[in-house]
Amino acid sequence: MKYIKELIASIIRDTLKKADNNTGEYRWSRTSLTMLSSWIAALFLCFYDYFKTGVFKYDVFLTLVLVAVSVKAVDALSQRLVK
Repeated sequence: MKYIKELIASIIRDTLKKADNNTGEYRWSRTSLTMLSSWIAALFLCFYDYFKTGVFKYDVFLTLVLVAVSVKAVDALSQRLVK
């Protein structure tokens, strides 16, 4: 059980946090957290539509996934504009 907790903590640290250059500590990454929440919202809305209508609509899923992924594209564009 301890190994599983350490593994999950390691995955969270590697995917949702980034190392601070000055202190070496890990801080929460706003971009990663935003993408995670976008994916969770997209999957929730897709499953909600599926349970409501009883039909899996690929176009609904694709639209929600594109919205979730566009967060990263907007972030990359804003980083280019700042430089």
